[in-house]
Amino acid sequence: MNPTHSAVFHENAHSIYPLPGSKAFQGFEVNEKLFEAQTPFQHISIYSNDALGKILVLDGAVQITTRDEFIYQEMMAHVPLFSHSEPENVLIIGGGDGGILREVLRHKSLKKVMMVEIDQVVIDACVKHMPEINDGGTIYKDPRTELIVRDAAEYIRETDARFDVVIIDSTDPIGPGEKLFTTEFYAALARTLKPEAYVITQGGVPFFQPGEAAVTLSALQEAGLNTHACITAVPTYYGGYMTLGFATNTQNGSVPAREILHKRFDAAGIQTRQYSPEIHMAAFVLPPWIEADITSSQQPTITTKERAAS
Repeated sequence: MNPTHSAVFHENAHSIYPLPGSKAFQGFEVNEKLFEAQTPFQHISIYSNDALGKILVLDGAVQITTRDEFIYQEMMAHVPLFSHSEPENVLIIGGGDGGILREVLRHKSLKKVMMVEIDQVVIDACVKHMPEINDGGTIYKDPRTELIVRDAAEYIRETDARFDVVIIDSTDPIGPGEKLFTTEFYAALARTLKPEAYVITQGGVPFFQPGEAAVTLSALQEAGLNTHACITAVPTYYGGYMTLGFATNTQNGSVPAREILHKRFDAAGIQTRQYSPEIHMAAFVLPPWIEADITSSQQPTITTKERAAS
């Protein structure tokens, strides 16, 4: 270890990896703790590290780093948006660091982007300490942006708004993100979708979180949506491939043809570092072991009452 780094951060693996027994986990040497706060919803920390840049940690779990955040943000934003023929209205659930909103707003044809985040402290801390992710907070001043700070599950139950694309950038199914993994939430979400709509959600790292994506896809299917899974690899998310749950209410829920994706991508004029039409198509080709994890683990998600009683 470099002797100038006296503090080492170890991720709280026991809270996010369900497999029994001793854990494998990630960590990093801490240059500086830039921010720390306990809110009514979660514990928030932001650190700096030479290899990873700035790191956002919620309840002991690494969420995003400035070094590799573009991989996750681009896939979560551009896969559903370029799948849609003509998206106009987008809902982002979570995403307090602002990275997904940044990527979504690059689609100039969009008319309205609503972002529902439960914790204002996360938003403010990331604007101050991680401005490279959220363009220094200017994304929140875009006239197309409407930021709503409240519980997303409550918002979904009550809203009359309808969306072409919904991006669920939630934490793992613990803490404030737990409500976003119930059958009630996905059923209410399905009612907010326009006739041609797409939903994407993070589905965990199947090597260490087996079955998480399957539970999410089962809930989306119960809500009447056609489901798929796609994958990406983000160095920050320890364990290799990360799954993204993908759903649509269209009858033909397949990936658009390569020519269509290229036409939409070229028309948008967006420069990307991770996403491309080819990566879009390839992301839906799953290794057999991930396909097996999804198909063999699919089961109904538990309800809010069952979760409270457990």
